[in-house]
Amino acid sequence: MVWFTAEKPAVPDERRNMSRKTGIALACYVLLIGGGAATAQTTDLDLVLVGGRVMDPETGLDAQRNLGIRGDRIVEISSQPLRGTTVVDVSGLVVAPGFIDPHAHGQTNESHRFQAHDGVTTALELESGRPFLRQWLLTKDGKTLINYGATMAQSTLRWMAMEKYRDVAREAREIVEKEGFDHPRLREVLGEGFSARYESLTAAELDAMGEGLSAELADGALGIGVPVGYYPGATREEIFSVYQLAAKMKTPVYTHVRDPNLAAIQEAIANAAAAGASVHIVHLNSMALGRIGAALDMVGSAQKQGLDITTELYPYTAGSTSLQSTLFDEGWQEVWGMDYGDIQWEATGERLTKETFEKYRKEGGTVIIHMMKEEWIDQALKAPFTMIGSDGMPYHPKAHPRSAGTYSRVLGRYVRERKALSLMDALAKMSLMPAQRLSSMAPAMRTKGRIQVGCDADITVFDPETVLDTATFEGGLTESKGIHHVLVNGTFVVRDGQSVEGVYPGRVVLGKYRR
Repeated sequence: MVWFTAEKPAVPDERRNMSRKTGIALACYVLLIGGGAATAQTTDLDLVLVGGRVMDPETGLDAQRNLGIRGDRIVEISSQPLRGTTVVDVSGLVVAPGFIDPHAHGQTNESHRFQAHDGVTTALELESGRPFLRQWLLTKDGKTLINYGATMAQSTLRWMAMEKYRDVAREAREIVEKEGFDHPRLREVLGEGFSARYESLTAAELDAMGEGLSAELADGALGIGVPVGYYPGATREEIFSVYQLAAKMKTPVYTHVRDPNLAAIQEAIANAAAAGASVHIVHLNSMALGRIGAALDMVGSAQKQGLDITTELYPYTAGSTSLQSTLFDEGWQEVWGMDYGDIQWEATGERLTKETFEKYRKEGGTVIIHMMKEEWIDQALKAPFTMIGSDGMPYHPKAHPRSAGTYSRVLGRYVRERKALSLMDALAKMSLMPAQRLSSMAPAMRTKGRIQVGCDADITVFDPETVLDTATFEGGLTESKGIHHVLVNGTFVVRDGQSVEGVYPGRVVLGKYRR
């Protein structure tokens, strides 16, 4: 038996070495030995993946190896033959850490199925968070295809702290606690708080909101979701107070910044610096637009100054959101630099006109927004510190293709075809870097995003020559191709390119303050 030790990358990469060596090759191994999960003698394994190209972004391992799994852990990585109850030949395929999506709005098993076929093993709702977090987590326990978790939802907690909405907030809590999330009255009640997006909090209400945020840490929140771009009534004082609270609680902020411009990105960085907070700026590509170069410079410079600031992007030239959101308030054409024809109605795929825009905005629904250029995506992907987040939408047959194809698109179009980045760098952006971003808040993430002895058996096996997204803006959601096998906690959810029915191995990722 040959135990895995850290090997030098086949091609040294200075950037990767600088950003990825936190606990290199030790955290998972120590957990394995400390837990007594295996000994250094030949033992039968539950599963052996034979002959694959094993790639670990943290150590730089890129070599043909046999990988042994027992239960939910990787227990052996060897150049020698391994014995197992189930043996799967993965010759010619890449064996990589399962992809970690830090920005997934689609949290049903319908959404998770498409993501699993895209190689995703953990999908987290960090931008918006989840209202009534404890109850939401309970509804998913033992019933979920891939791993899940969420931040607390500041957008909801802020209006629930307002005196004006106190009775509405109380009713919403009672419905969730007694009846659950499917009660027909809940949507109506929550809708009553929707107008609070234009309202500001008093000093007393700010204090009440802070109490609500603190309470949700005990429910397992992974941080504070602050999508301030959707509630313009939030003053700069309010948002800074949230950053201050985050610093005090030692929990990160995940933010959709105030506007799609550099000033809003500067606000987030300044708040982090002044408060001493940790911040992750979501989808930098759709917040910076044509100023992506300057935005990347800001984030990179902030990191060099020692600030705990990270960011992500999705590899598409269109975004997606609700047409009734504040993003389409009067003046949106100038703010976003687009017009009606750049907006696509999700339900039908049609491009809008002034007339249909006004009609559908009154009805409410989801749109796809074509407002970016391919070169902006290339530029953001090449930055060594950006990670990938899909911003995947709730399930709809014609939803934005990022909901099904984000990770295969990176591998197929940007690594193989465009050669915008190396395969190892892409894997790091999709697995290790999100795990590192979360590891100080979520202990479970220290054993994810890596192919190392003792780490979780969240594994994606794909063909680097054929992997590709197939979902399109015109045709809607379809499964990616080239993803052969996906394991979540040691259980196949995709095998030989097909969904495995009746398995729900997904586990919750909890914040360290959960009681």
